Amino acid sequence: MGNTTDRNQSKDTLNKSNRYRLSKEEIQMVLEHRGDDALVEEAKEQHSKIMTYDIETSRVTASLWNTGKQYVNHASLTSHTKIISIAWKWLGEDEVHWLKWDKKHCDKKLMKKFLVEYNKADMVIGQNNNSFDNKLVATRAAYHRLFVNKFVKSFDIYRQAKSVFRLASYSMAYMAKYFGLTLKQSHEGIHMWEMIENGTKAEQKEYLKKMIDYNVGDIITTEELYLTLLPYLKPVMSVAAKIGNPAWACPNSGSTNVKLLKTTWTAAGTIQRIMYCKKSNTQYKISNPNYTRFLQRED
Repeated sequence: MGNTTDRNQSKDTLNKSNRYRLSKEEIQMVLEHRGDDALVEEAKEQHSKIMTYDIETSRVTASLWNTGKQYVNHASLTSHTKIISIAWKWLGEDEVHWLKWDKKHCDKKLMKKFLVEYNKADMVIGQNNNSFDNKLVATRAAYHRLFVNKFVKSFDIYRQAKSVFRLASYSMAYMAKYFGLTLKQSHEGIHMWEMIENGTKAEQKEYLKKMIDYNVGDIITTEELYLTLLPYLKPVMSVAAKIGNPAWACPNSGSTNVKLLKTTWTAAGTIQRIMYCKKSNTQYKISNPNYTRFLQRED
């Protein structure tokens, strides 16, 4: 008990006054020099957990009378969408993690393991994930009666890019090429799904590995695209609030190394301050009262 109390007091002393307020990175560095391993881990946990993830799903089969254009009623369906593989990584970490469905093509174990990680996230990043990935995760969680955090923030690169840019295409493959990033990997198309779902054991194993490689490659491209476009897109959560920095700090990086870019007014005459973060190159708005607090800060 005495050691825990001493550590808490030690940590509180680091930020006892705003005048000597340290960033989380600086606190972590000081604690590492002191050898306070427990506090180092606690400091790390206070950072926002931002996850980039992507899923690959199975096809839906149906019993039909004939070929050609026709309406397929739900009564004709003989299967439902499952998650074949899922890949993810935490922003700022190197390792990409992945999971796959089991030999019986069931995704329950996959979902159980993935939701342990997903439910920790403050925000998830994806390509069209608001309309697809997030909903599929929620759908499969409900199907298996698994707990899912409904309040994870979501950064959908596809939607954000469409609201800001005028591009010939908003596909990840095109945007990666346009912005000069790691190109999205190609695959063998519908043949890969055919082999995974209906192939021999050897074919299923071979093509499932190809899908996982493709899935992991998507994560690399998605994260690069997010970091490249972040200065031009709107934040969906405040990292600053999460790590305990003032409301005028950068919502994307949490940094307090910011400056006033310009002042604007709404149609109703409300003053808005446009701030610029020197760390993330992000522009963001704060209210005039928060700008006053920014001016009154103690360096």
